[in-house]
Amino acid sequence: MTQTRQNFTLSVGRNLEYLTNGLKSEAAIILHAGTTQDIAGWQTWLDYFASKGIFALSFGRSGYAGSTNQPGRITLDVAKDVAELSQHLGITKFVNLGLSGGGQHAIATGLDPRSVGVVTVGSLAPFAELGERFYDGMQQADLDEYADALRDINDLIKRFQGWQDGNVADSVAGAELSERDQLAASKPTWKVVLDSCAFTMEKGWDWVADDYSSYLQPWGFDPRDVKVPTVIWQAELDKNVPVQHGKWLAEHMPNNRFDLRAGESHLGLYVNYEEEIMQSAIALLTSS
Repeated sequence: MTQTRQNFTLSVGRNLEYLTNGLKSEAAIILHAGTTQDIAGWQTWLDYFASKGIFALSFGRSGYAGSTNQPGRITLDVAKDVAELSQHLGITKFVNLGLSGGGQHAIATGLDPRSVGVVTVGSLAPFAELGERFYDGMQQADLDEYADALRDINDLIKRFQGWQDGNVADSVAGAELSERDQLAASKPTWKVVLDSCAFTMEKGWDWVADDYSSYLQPWGFDPRDVKVPTVIWQAELDKNVPVQHGKWLAEHMPNNRFDLRAGESHLGLYVNYEEEIMQSAIALLTSS
């Protein structure tokens, strides 16, 4: 069931937009979207968590739709926003789950004393740590995006604006779908996510500078210091966030389970294994 978008004013005066699944609890699963994904792109997951009696919410990082931009944003800044929102909602225990570009931001929340776990799905590893290995195995479209961001963020904005002239789904998922992608494309979550990406782009472009600032700058903390249980989901054939990213996180985070899925793609992992991923977050929340 779709809920109404809500707004919270942070202590610095910025607006943070969020969406809940209609339940209320001191324990919650907090969802961090991938690049271009709107908070409504989590609707099928919010409904699933509600069906299991689990309070869950998604929120918009700075620059997305109704959330005010934050120039120069780094990864840790997002965790600070989540901390304030959690306090506002009376949340005393949480698990943060991040897809793709949301993964590193979910990891940052693992430093919060309220955290009892983190789940990542195709998360980036720190650019500053991987160096040129950051790009190994990455498809050309993503290489071009990072090159734009490093050269001039306005070039990257123009690239994303060009997506609106064609099929947004092709731009996000690729025009040629693998067998696993075709399976994912037959499921409701696939369409919900891609529709939400189109919505993001209709609402403006502040998210581009904010997100790529997070991706390419030092995170503001060391993921080695995140001691809470962490489940790292990684697709073997991911060309958006190649496998060395997940392996780096697994090698350097002290309390993790690395779940590598053979023959799977970036979005395919998220959609084809969605129930298993959601159950891994529920297990962390309810076992503490």
